[in-house]
Amino acid sequence: MPKHLLIFMSMLLFLLTAAVAPALAVSHAEKDYIDDVLEPETYMEKSSFKLLRGLTNMVTSPGEIPKQMVLTIRDRGALGVPLGFLKGIGMTVMRVGIGAWETVSFPAPNSMEGDFAPIMNPEFVWNPSPPIRR
Repeated sequence: MPKHLLIFMSMLLFLLTAAVAPALAVSHAEKDYIDDVLEPETYMEKSSFKLLRGLTNMVTSPGEIPKQMVLTIRDRGALGVPLGFLKGIGMTVMRVGIGAWETVSFPAPNSMEGDFAPIMNPEFVWNPSPPIRR
């Protein structure tokens, strides 16, 4: 048998095996697939988002000053200018602190239940704040 024909048949057999192998490997139960494949990806996705949320909050935290001034002026009138400025500084410090914590602790969930939910509400500076209750 010529050498080039032998090489061609070997390559054809290899490609056929490579094409059929994934179909044969799908014999796992669906639950095993979810437990083995999707769970670690979900965990990594959630922890990665926690890291990005922390970094984003540290970078965008100065936006709290004008945001709090606008919100406080809306609720308190002219007195809202100094109050909103002070509240904005406090919220900036809080957002930087929480952002730093989430950046450092991103591999770990925020609760014992494995929850990666944001610590601060609203989650980002550009999200609407909840209304003030009087």
